[in-house]
Amino acid sequence: MVGERRNGNLLVQLGPKLQAYPEELIRQRRTHDGQTEYLIRWCLVAIDDGSTSGETKPENILMWMSTEDVYANCPTLGTEFPSDVTFDEVELSDMKEDVKNLVCRARKQMAKKSDFSINIMHTIHVLSAYASIGSLVGVFKETGALNLLMELLCNKETQTRRSAGKMLRALASHDAGKQSLNSAVIGHRV
Repeated sequence: MVGERRNGNLLVQLGPKLQAYPEELIRQRRTHDGQTEYLIRWCLVAIDDGSTSGETKPENILMWMSTEDVYANCPTLGTEFPSDVTFDEVELSDMKEDVKNLVCRARKQMAKKSDFSINIMHTIHVLSAYASIGSLVGVFKETGALNLLMELLCNKETQTRRSAGKMLRALASHDAGKQSLNSAVIGHRV
């Protein structure tokens, strides 16, 4: 199976009339041996030979991939979640302050209602990047960012809801990893 490239990502030929390409990085988790895996949504595309008329809806599959596989085959997706980086206390403190300020800014932007979607989208995008850093999860809970997320998920604009969903998945991936670890520890004690 020889892979081509589509927008920098791997395009895999699955059969004579079927291809797949990575579409979205959904979440990450830690394996039992401490490695990071990423859940990737792959889009399956039927190659049209011109004989069929009508639109076919692309199908999706989800696949867990190692960090090395994501960076080798899905380089444009791998940038959403930074690799395991340790920060010193000063950097971490600065980032926590940034999150607090961004949550306040988002609240003000929501209250203004003028050109809401453009302004809030930039703020959500930056908050999403911070949400992917596990050591900042606590500050999201402290600042009320989760309540903000719930409001954004109920917004009438599709793009706002979609971006808020990405941030929520980034935050949830850290909690899910902790819950899995706790379950493993509790199960090991029994």
